Amino acid sequence: MPLDYSKWDNLELSDDSDVEPHPNIEKGTFIRLRQRKIREDRENRRIRRERIEATLAMNQGLIARLSAVRSTFAAAQGAALQQAVEQLDRDVAAGREKKEDPSEADMVNALMARIADDLLKGEVLDGAEARRDGVVAQIGGHLEKLERAMGELGRELDEVRREEAKHVSPDSIMHTGFDRSFVAPGATGAAGPSAAARTVTTDEVLNPGSVGKHRDETEDDVDDDGDLKLDDDARAFASIKGMSNSMDYIHKHLAVVSDKKADQILGHAFTLELAGNHALSKQYVRQSLILTYILQMGASGVNVFFNRVGVKGQAQDMFERDVDSRYKHIVGRCQVIKSEGEEAEQVESIQLQCDDPNAPIRMSVPDAEDDPERVELFSQLPVDMQEALRVGTLEAVNRVLADVPGPEAERLLSICGQGNFLVIDGEIVVDPNEEPTESKAE
Repeated sequence: MPLDYSKWDNLELSDDSDVEPHPNIEKGTFIRLRQRKIREDRENRRIRRERIEATLAMNQGLIARLSAVRSTFAAAQGAALQQAVEQLDRDVAAGREKKEDPSEADMVNALMARIADDLLKGEVLDGAEARRDGVVAQIGGHLEKLERAMGELGRELDEVRREEAKHVSPDSIMHTGFDRSFVAPGATGAAGPSAAARTVTTDEVLNPGSVGKHRDETEDDVDDDGDLKLDDDARAFASIKGMSNSMDYIHKHLAVVSDKKADQILGHAFTLELAGNHALSKQYVRQSLILTYILQMGASGVNVFFNRVGVKGQAQDMFERDVDSRYKHIVGRCQVIKSEGEEAEQVESIQLQCDDPNAPIRMSVPDAEDDPERVELFSQLPVDMQEALRVGTLEAVNRVLADVPGPEAERLLSICGQGNFLVIDGEIVVDPNEEPTESKAE
């Protein structure tokens, strides 16, 4: 019987011999970064799938409740219709109450309050039958929107599941091997027949001894900022100046001669350079290269290195040039990191979008003879915001808000609301991530 190995085609490995890291990135650092990216992507896919599934379940409940309300109104006649209208008034009153964690019933009541407001705008108030027809039509429109949203969410969920199927994860290949229950010897005699049995659940894996071992080794070496931790002996060696002092310390602490310690010291040199401590950063680079040279020279690397590089000559000059080259590379990389960080700092702005593109927009600018309170509020607005209100378009207001930080934009909109300078008959969507472009309907 042939064996099928196709399920391993989508296996993601943090240490893959087919992937070569960048020459300036150490192998261990590359593996840890790749591990973290794989775990973050897997967690993001899980969160996205669970969010879509929860939204689908909620929408299904809303559709069932709205369909029941529409059926009740559509079939109501006479006294039953009057009772339905009275129940609608009670639901509208309950829907206007703000709740932090609304249930499905609260959502339906809030929607009925919105429908009542729409009917009030359309002046559909004459008689119970007119209100019944209006409510049935409004609920039908909302049901169509929910059905379209359900279809889009279903397609998005299928896409997420296909993406999850492309990657092998522990949840897809591991399962419970067996459950074992036992009672410790002597426990029955001491505790009596009422003593409860302990149940131990284990997972069947290919190599039980390696579970959690590599994860603990890699995660313990990284601090909260994602940088390599600096051990005490590595920190002490990095602070030593002079070849003779470095040789004495290594002879007393041979454990410091390792790739791990060299990577820790070199990684900390980046941190020092970013902090502006240039002299100490170069000192850390020199000490890291001492360990690297010793490791490259084999078993007798300590004696060979200090006998050749520890004395003035061509070997020491070459070593110092290597230190200068490595330090200049770190300086260049830190400058790039700082410039990228400055470019990434963008001012958060607020953009207004109208939920209904046909909703009328009214912008009122007070004159000298208007209410003194409105005139005072209008004077608190900057000149460009005043000019945008005089233009009377949402695009002009958004262009002003695009250049204003988020808290300041909220203050300006609050002033506009207090003075009724900006009134839109429809829902306003405040999007802090929207680029300053023309207004679009949500």
